[in-house]
Amino acid sequence: MCLPLKFIQLFIRINCFCFIILGIVLISQVFLNLNEDISNDGNGIIYTFSVGLAVVIVGASGLLSSYCPNFYIIVIYSCFIILIGVLTAYITISLTILKDQLLSNKFDCKTSQLPAAEKTKEQILWAESQFCKHDCICYIEKIQDWNSDYLENNRIHYTTNQQISDITQYQKCKKWIRVDGASQSYIAFLEEKYNCSGWCKSHPVYLFSNINNGIPKDACYKYFEQEYENYVNKSYIDYLIVDLLYLFNLCFAICQCYQTNRYKKSRIYPQILYELASQ
Repeated sequence: MCLPLKFIQLFIRINCFCFIILGIVLISQVFLNLNEDISNDGNGIIYTFSVGLAVVIVGASGLLSSYCPNFYIIVIYSCFIILIGVLTAYITISLTILKDQLLSNKFDCKTSQLPAAEKTKEQILWAESQFCKHDCICYIEKIQDWNSDYLENNRIHYTTNQQISDITQYQKCKKWIRVDGASQSYIAFLEEKYNCSGWCKSHPVYLFSNINNGIPKDACYKYFEQEYENYVNKSYIDYLIVDLLYLFNLCFAICQCYQTNRYKKSRIYPQILYELASQ
Protein backbone atom coordinates (compact mmCIF):
# COMPACT_ATOMS: atom_id res chain seq x y z
CA MET A 1 0.00 0.00 0.00
CA CYS A 2 1.55 3.29 -1.11
CA LEU A 3 1.54 6.49 0.90
CA PRO A 4 -0.64 9.46 -0.10
CA LEU A 5 0.45 11.18 -3.30
CA LYS A 6 1.05 14.58 -1.67
CA PHE A 7 3.34 13.06 0.95
CA ILE A 8 5.27 11.18 -1.73
CA GLN A 9 5.69 14.36 -3.79
CA LEU A 10 6.85 16.31 -0.72
CA PHE A 11 9.45 13.66 0.10
CA ILE A 12 10.68 13.56 -3.49
CA ARG A 13 11.00 17.36 -3.60
CA ILE A 14 13.06 17.48 -0.41
CA ASN A 15 15.18 14.52 -1.44
CA CYS A 16 15.79 15.78 -4.97
CA PHE A 17 16.69 19.25 -3.72
CA CYS A 18 19.32 17.60 -1.51
CA PHE A 19 20.45 15.57 -4.52
CA ILE A 20 21.03 18.72 -6.55
CA ILE A 21 23.08 20.28 -3.74
CA LEU A 22 25.09 17.05 -3.35
CA GLY A 23 25.74 16.90 -7.09
CA ILE A 24 26.93 20.51 -7.19
CA VAL A 25 29.26 19.83 -4.25
CA LEU A 26 30.75 16.78 -5.99
CA ILE A 27 31.29 18.67 -9.24
CA SER A 28 32.83 21.65 -7.42
CA GLN A 29 35.24 19.30 -5.63
CA VAL A 30 36.40 17.97 -9.00
CA PHE A 31 37.14 21.45 -10.33
CA LEU A 32 38.82 22.40 -7.05
CA ASN A 33 41.12 19.37 -7.24
CA LEU A 34 41.93 20.05 -10.88
CA ASN A 35 42.66 23.69 -10.13
CA GLU A 36 44.99 22.89 -7.22
CA ASP A 37 46.46 19.77 -8.88
CA ILE A 38 46.34 17.85 -5.61
CA SER A 39 44.59 14.75 -6.84
CA ASN A 40 46.60 11.80 -8.09
CA ASP A 41 43.70 9.68 -9.31
CA GLY A 42 42.38 10.60 -12.75
CA ASN A 43 39.78 7.81 -12.80
CA GLY A 44 38.47 8.90 -9.42
CA ILE A 45 37.99 12.44 -10.72
CA ILE A 46 36.09 11.16 -13.76
CA TYR A 47 33.85 8.94 -11.63
CA THR A 48 33.18 11.74 -9.15
CA PHE A 49 32.29 14.18 -11.92
CA SER A 50 30.05 11.60 -13.63
CA VAL A 51 28.22 10.76 -10.44
CA GLY A 52 27.89 14.44 -9.50
CA LEU A 53 26.37 15.26 -12.88
CA ALA A 54 24.11 12.21 -12.69
CA VAL A 55 22.90 13.19 -9.21
CA VAL A 56 22.03 16.69 -10.48
CA ILE A 57 20.09 15.17 -13.40
CA VAL A 58 18.18 12.83 -11.10
CA GLY A 59 17.41 15.68 -8.71
CA ALA A 60 16.17 17.95 -11.49
CA SER A 61 14.04 15.23 -13.09
CA GLY A 62 12.64 14.32 -9.67
CA LEU A 63 11.60 17.90 -8.98
CA LEU A 64 9.99 18.08 -12.41
CA SER A 65 8.07 14.86 -11.80
CA SER A 66 6.80 16.07 -8.41
CA TYR A 67 5.61 19.46 -9.67
CA CYS A 68 4.31 18.10 -12.97
CA PRO A 69 2.92 14.69 -12.01
CA ASN A 70 2.67 13.42 -15.56
CA PHE A 71 2.81 9.64 -15.86
CA TYR A 72 5.46 9.67 -18.60
CA ILE A 73 7.67 12.19 -16.79
CA ILE A 74 7.57 10.00 -13.69
CA VAL A 75 8.48 6.93 -15.77
CA ILE A 76 11.47 8.79 -17.26
CA TYR A 77 12.49 9.88 -13.76
CA SER A 78 12.30 6.26 -12.58
CA CYS A 79 14.46 5.15 -15.52
CA PHE A 80 17.04 7.79 -14.61
CA ILE A 81 17.14 6.45 -11.07
CA ILE A 82 17.59 2.87 -12.26
CA LEU A 83 20.35 3.67 -14.78
CA ILE A 84 22.33 5.94 -12.47
CA GLY A 85 21.69 3.64 -9.53
CA VAL A 86 23.32 0.82 -11.51
CA LEU A 87 26.33 3.11 -12.14
CA THR A 88 26.76 3.96 -8.46
CA ALA A 89 26.23 0.31 -7.49
CA TYR A 90 28.99 -0.70 -9.92
CA ILE A 91 31.35 1.88 -8.40
CA THR A 92 30.44 0.70 -4.89
CA ILE A 93 31.23 -2.91 -5.81
CA SER A 94 34.54 -1.83 -7.36
CA LEU A 95 35.43 0.09 -4.21
CA THR A 96 34.53 -2.95 -2.09
CA ILE A 97 36.92 -5.13 -4.10
CA LEU A 98 39.63 -2.48 -3.84
CA LYS A 99 39.10 -2.23 -0.07
CA ASP A 100 39.60 -5.98 0.25
CA GLN A 101 42.79 -5.81 -1.82
CA LEU A 102 44.16 -3.00 0.33
CA LEU A 103 43.33 -4.85 3.54
CA SER A 104 45.02 -8.02 2.27
CA ASN A 105 48.20 -6.02 1.49
CA LYS A 106 48.09 -7.15 -2.12
CA PHE A 107 50.04 -4.10 -3.28
CA ASP A 108 53.71 -3.36 -2.70
CA CYS A 109 55.92 -0.47 -3.73
CA LYS A 110 57.62 -2.30 -6.61
CA THR A 111 54.59 -3.81 -8.33
CA SER A 112 51.74 -1.68 -7.03
CA GLN A 113 48.71 -1.50 -9.32
CA LEU A 114 47.10 1.38 -7.47
CA PRO A 115 45.96 4.24 -9.73
CA ALA A 116 48.88 6.49 -10.72
CA ALA A 117 51.31 4.45 -8.59
CA GLU A 118 53.52 3.45 -11.52
CA LYS A 119 53.60 6.99 -12.91
CA THR A 120 54.33 8.46 -9.48
CA LYS A 121 57.14 5.97 -8.96
CA GLU A 122 58.60 6.86 -12.36
CA GLN A 123 58.41 10.58 -11.58
CA ILE A 124 60.19 10.13 -8.24
CA LEU A 125 62.92 7.97 -9.79
CA TRP A 126 63.57 10.63 -12.43
CA ALA A 127 63.83 13.24 -9.69
CA GLU A 128 66.26 11.11 -7.70
CA SER A 129 68.51 10.73 -10.74
CA GLN A 130 68.61 14.46 -11.54
CA PHE A 131 68.04 16.55 -8.41
CA CYS A 132 71.18 17.71 -6.59
CA LYS A 133 73.39 16.40 -9.39
CA HIS A 134 75.88 18.16 -11.66
CA ASP A 135 73.18 19.51 -13.98
CA CYS A 136 70.92 20.57 -11.12
CA ILE A 137 72.91 21.75 -8.11
CA CYS A 138 70.61 22.42 -5.18
CA TYR A 139 70.75 25.38 -2.83
CA ILE A 140 71.03 24.77 0.91
CA GLU A 141 70.15 27.81 2.94
CA LYS A 142 71.60 26.91 6.35
CA ILE A 143 74.47 24.49 6.01
CA GLN A 144 74.94 24.47 9.79
CA ASP A 145 71.69 22.51 10.07
CA TRP A 146 73.21 19.72 8.02
CA ASN A 147 75.94 17.19 8.55
CA SER A 148 78.45 17.71 5.76
CA ASP A 149 79.42 14.03 5.86
CA TYR A 150 75.77 13.12 5.33
CA LEU A 151 75.58 15.26 2.20
CA GLU A 152 78.88 14.00 0.81
CA ASN A 153 78.17 10.34 1.56
CA ASN A 154 74.87 10.60 -0.27
CA ARG A 155 76.49 12.41 -3.21
CA ILE A 156 74.41 15.53 -2.82
CA HIS A 157 75.74 18.31 -5.06
CA TYR A 158 74.83 21.56 -3.36
CA THR A 159 75.84 25.15 -2.89
CA THR A 160 75.30 27.71 -0.17
CA ASN A 161 75.64 30.58 -2.62
CA GLN A 162 72.25 31.55 -3.98
CA GLN A 163 73.86 33.36 -6.89
CA ILE A 164 75.27 30.08 -8.15
CA SER A 165 72.01 28.21 -7.76
CA ASP A 166 68.67 28.89 -6.08
CA ILE A 167 67.14 25.48 -6.82
CA THR A 168 65.39 24.02 -3.79
CA GLN A 169 63.12 21.46 -5.47
CA TYR A 170 63.22 19.21 -8.48
CA GLN A 171 60.64 21.18 -10.47
CA LYS A 172 63.09 24.08 -10.70
CA CYS A 173 65.75 22.06 -12.49
CA LYS A 174 66.27 23.32 -16.03
CA LYS A 175 66.13 19.85 -17.56
CA TRP A 176 63.53 18.35 -15.29
CA ILE A 177 61.30 15.65 -16.75
CA ARG A 178 57.58 15.65 -16.11
CA VAL A 179 55.84 12.28 -16.26
CA ASP A 180 52.28 12.41 -17.56
CA GLY A 181 49.85 10.94 -15.06
CA ALA A 182 51.88 11.90 -11.99
CA SER A 183 51.11 14.95 -9.88
CA GLN A 184 54.16 16.80 -8.58
CA SER A 185 51.95 18.79 -6.22
CA TYR A 186 50.59 15.58 -4.73
CA ILE A 187 54.08 14.17 -4.17
CA ALA A 188 55.08 17.45 -2.51
CA PHE A 189 51.96 17.18 -0.34
CA LEU A 190 53.04 13.70 0.80
CA GLU A 191 56.57 14.90 1.52
CA GLU A 192 55.38 17.81 3.63
CA LYS A 193 52.68 15.90 5.49
CA TYR A 194 54.65 12.75 6.30
CA ASN A 195 58.27 13.96 6.15
CA CYS A 196 59.01 11.39 3.48
CA SER A 197 60.99 11.29 0.25
CA GLY A 198 61.64 8.63 -2.36
CA TRP A 199 59.40 5.69 -3.23
CA CYS A 200 60.44 2.30 -1.85
CA LYS A 201 63.58 3.58 -0.16
CA SER A 202 63.94 6.87 1.67
CA HIS A 203 65.83 9.48 -0.33
CA PRO A 204 68.43 11.63 1.47
CA VAL A 205 66.68 14.93 0.66
CA TYR A 206 63.23 16.20 -0.20
CA LEU A 207 62.62 16.24 -3.93
CA PHE A 208 59.37 18.04 -4.69
CA SER A 209 58.77 20.20 -1.62
CA ASN A 210 61.85 22.01 -0.30
CA ILE A 211 65.27 20.56 0.39
CA ASN A 212 65.69 22.99 3.28
CA ASN A 213 62.90 21.28 5.24
CA GLY A 214 65.53 18.95 6.67
CA ILE A 215 66.22 15.24 6.42
CA PRO A 216 63.33 12.96 5.36
CA LYS A 217 62.38 10.26 7.83
CA ASP A 218 60.88 7.65 5.54
CA ALA A 219 59.99 6.60 1.99
CA CYS A 220 56.67 7.82 0.59
CA TYR A 221 55.03 4.71 -0.84
CA LYS A 222 53.32 3.51 2.33
CA TYR A 223 51.88 6.99 2.84
CA PHE A 224 50.78 7.06 -0.79
CA GLU A 225 48.92 3.81 -0.14
CA GLN A 226 47.58 5.10 3.18
CA GLU A 227 46.17 8.24 1.58
CA TYR A 228 44.58 6.19 -1.17
CA GLU A 229 43.09 3.80 1.38
CA ASN A 230 41.56 6.75 3.25
CA TYR A 231 40.19 8.06 -0.04
CA VAL A 232 38.68 4.66 -0.89
CA ASN A 233 37.08 4.29 2.55
CA LYS A 234 35.56 7.76 2.36
CA SER A 235 34.32 7.21 -1.19
CA TYR A 236 32.88 3.82 -0.24
CA ILE A 237 30.77 5.36 2.53
CA ASP A 238 29.66 8.21 0.25
CA TYR A 239 28.59 5.87 -2.55
CA LEU A 240 26.89 3.51 -0.11
CA ILE A 241 24.77 6.41 1.17
CA VAL A 242 23.99 7.46 -2.41
CA ASP A 243 22.95 3.87 -3.23
CA LEU A 244 20.54 3.81 -0.28
CA LEU A 245 19.10 7.19 -1.27
CA TYR A 246 18.61 5.95 -4.82
CA LEU A 247 16.83 2.87 -3.51
CA PHE A 248 14.47 5.01 -1.42
CA ASN A 249 13.92 7.33 -4.36
CA LEU A 250 13.12 4.41 -6.64
CA CYS A 251 10.52 3.09 -4.20
CA PHE A 252 8.88 6.49 -3.90
CA ALA A 253 9.04 7.01 -7.67
CA ILE A 254 7.19 3.73 -8.21
CA CYS A 255 4.61 4.75 -5.61
CA GLN A 256 4.25 8.15 -7.26
CA CYS A 257 3.80 6.49 -10.63
CA TYR A 258 1.15 4.16 -9.22
CA GLN A 259 -0.70 6.86 -7.29
CA THR A 260 -0.61 9.31 -10.21
CA ASN A 261 -2.01 6.70 -12.58
CA ARG A 262 -4.65 5.75 -10.03
CA TYR A 263 -5.57 9.37 -9.37
CA LYS A 264 -5.85 10.01 -13.09
CA LYS A 265 -8.23 7.07 -13.54
CA SER A 266 -10.31 8.12 -10.55
CA ARG A 267 -10.89 11.46 -12.26
CA ILE A 268 -11.46 10.10 -15.77
CA TYR A 269 -13.92 7.29 -15.05
CA PRO A 270 -16.52 9.41 -13.16
CA GLN A 271 -16.39 11.92 -16.01
CA ILE A 272 -17.07 9.16 -18.55
CA LEU A 273 -19.96 7.80 -16.48
CA TYR A 274 -21.40 11.30 -16.14
CA GLU A 275 -21.29 11.85 -19.90
CA LEU A 276 -22.91 8.46 -20.57
CA ALA A 277 -25.66 9.15 -18.05
CA SER A 278 -26.42 12.53 -19.58
CA GLN A 279 -26.98 10.89 -22.95
